[in-house]
Amino acid sequence: MLIRVNPTMLWGAVFSVPAVVVDKYMKLASAEQIRTLLWVLRHAAEQPTTEQAAESLRYSEENVREYVAFWQQNGILQTDAPTVPAPQIQTVRHVETRKPEKPALPDLPENKPTAAEILARTKETPELGFLFQEAQKKFSRTIGYDGQCTLLLMHDRYGLPVEVILMIIEYCAEVRKTSNAYIAAMGKSWAQEEIDTIEKAEEKIGELHRCGKLWKELASSAGLTAPTPTSVQSEYLRAWSTELGYGSDMIFLAYEEMANHCTKLSFAYMNKVLRNWHGKGLKTPQDVAEDNRRFREKKSQDDDKPPASYDIDEMEQRLLYGPIVYKKKNRREAT
Repeated sequence: MLIRVNPTMLWGAVFSVPAVVVDKYMKLASAEQIRTLLWVLRHAAEQPTTEQAAESLRYSEENVREYVAFWQQNGILQTDAPTVPAPQIQTVRHVETRKPEKPALPDLPENKPTAAEILARTKETPELGFLFQEAQKKFSRTIGYDGQCTLLLMHDRYGLPVEVILMIIEYCAEVRKTSNAYIAAMGKSWAQEEIDTIEKAEEKIGELHRCGKLWKELASSAGLTAPTPTSVQSEYLRAWSTELGYGSDMIFLAYEEMANHCTKLSFAYMNKVLRNWHGKGLKTPQDVAEDNRRFREKKSQDDDKPPASYDIDEMEQRLLYGPIVYKKKNRREAT
């Protein structure tokens, strides 16, 4: 669609706008900054003040000063105040590109499409028929009506592309978790994380493989019987490996520390231990052993001193390694 200026318009008074404003700063400046600049350019001959601009534009004078400072820093405007260097362009770009937090996606609806509706969708989108066929090949079984509904709704409700759903199917077949509930949960998680391209899916699967390997190594060392971690445990493993940079040796060491103080497996307690070690800069089991040795030596020296009212180091150790007490929730609702 072409755009042109109405030649019959009565122009009246006109004023100039530097071309660089449109060419370079239109994408960087906020709407308020552009409005302020246009007002200043319109009244340039009058040498307006920030007070006048604020009154005319109905902004606070403090905000107007900030908007003018942006154009001053980029050489468009001049004021009688000194230029204060500031990364204004980067700040505006950050505000414009920052995405609001997405609300949690709902589960797939219980109202499923009919068989006729599924058939109609496969005719509209042949890739869906290919998706159903590939799922049956990967699972070595027919997926049936329920399986078709799950895959179709993942595509239509969660907006996952067919190629991304195919990668979910391949991963589920690999780890031998092919129930519709598991596939739907994985689709929901990926949609929430906006994994909507093959590249993102490959990165996610690589992450899942690393977590799976860590789980196998931990399960082998600790004698855990579950073949795969839960989704919560997987998230802990991901955080420990990617955020903290710990491998299976440090994770197993945290498991042993947890086992000495908890009667049940607690990844939350292990997380507390690992993050404490990370905060101290302990990266290897040798670092942990040396830290424990220093603590015992200091405690031994403190024991030789006259008794104090409290021992800060001992309190910190108790706070970190003391048993976790879970409070029972009161099921009675408040009236």
